[in-house]
Amino acid sequence: MVVEFIDLKPSYVNEAIELVLSSYQDEKKSVPFLPHETQLLGDLKDKVLHLFHNGSGVLAIDNHKLVGFIAGYLINDSFFGKNKGVYVPLFGHGVSKRYKSSLYEELYKYSAGKWVKRSYTSHAITCFAHEHNTINNWFWLGFGLRGVDGLRRVQSIPYNNGSMIEIKKSTTDDIIQLAKLHREHNLYYRTSPIFMPNAEEDPVDDLIAWSMEENRHIWIAYKDKKPVGYMRIQPTAENFISDHPEVMNITGAYVFPDERGIGVGLKLINEIQDWLKLKEYSLCGVDFEAFNTTGRSFWNKHFTPYTYSMVRRVDERITEIEFL
Repeated sequence: MVVEFIDLKPSYVNEAIELVLSSYQDEKKSVPFLPHETQLLGDLKDKVLHLFHNGSGVLAIDNHKLVGFIAGYLINDSFFGKNKGVYVPLFGHGVSKRYKSSLYEELYKYSAGKWVKRSYTSHAITCFAHEHNTINNWFWLGFGLRGVDGLRRVQSIPYNNGSMIEIKKSTTDDIIQLAKLHREHNLYYRTSPIFMPNAEEDPVDDLIAWSMEENRHIWIAYKDKKPVGYMRIQPTAENFISDHPEVMNITGAYVFPDERGIGVGLKLINEIQDWLKLKEYSLCGVDFEAFNTTGRSFWNKHFTPYTYSMVRRVDERITEIEFL
């Protein structure tokens, strides 16, 4: 195998899409209710073309044919720390099945060399969850799990608890009741072992601004007529699959700690499932942090992971000295 490594070229976009879809078809073997790939093609081509024009990465070419690629967006603001970084999305990488998995390592070696020379030292990549060999490669390259995307068919979840809980779909007038819940939810991500430095915000203003966007909805759980939890959904989330028109995504959920274990979360999910059925959505998605131990325990019971996002933080001191 004689492989040439070159910079991104839009002329290879269609071949790159074929590699992405090959991985997608493999993931569908493990998660068969993922949307059919033909329903994703138009949006996927636009995203890959935009990435090739605006991102940074490397193509692997063998006999004028694309056999692998990595492409990511350069992030000049703080990215998982105070330094600049690169995010390689789900549609930003792929390797032909005919080539050894070591080609991924070579692609990252070439790409990371370019990125670190420009002081982009935080690197993140999203992969399909059941690509075990690919994920293992990233593990050996120093990456650790950070984020998870999950999916489920829209259907009710059998449960017996929660009879004391009342669920209401909110209106703008109800949002002020969520101030304490939303504030605690935001601050929760600062706690151990999550350690996400969320900025201070006005909880009511934030929720009102969020709800003003099209097709966004919030459900509130009440116990003794007092809000004890909430869950919200929207049509877009973390990757091109979650943007599919058959999918609605849970993008925020919180229950007061002393109200957990009595079925609040399950009752919220079930109310959302009933509404999604009524609106003829077939799939419900969610994204969550892997190190959110409470959240991941809940979501993994009811959703099937289909992507993992992994992060590597290169020691930024390398940029202060000469390296090869």
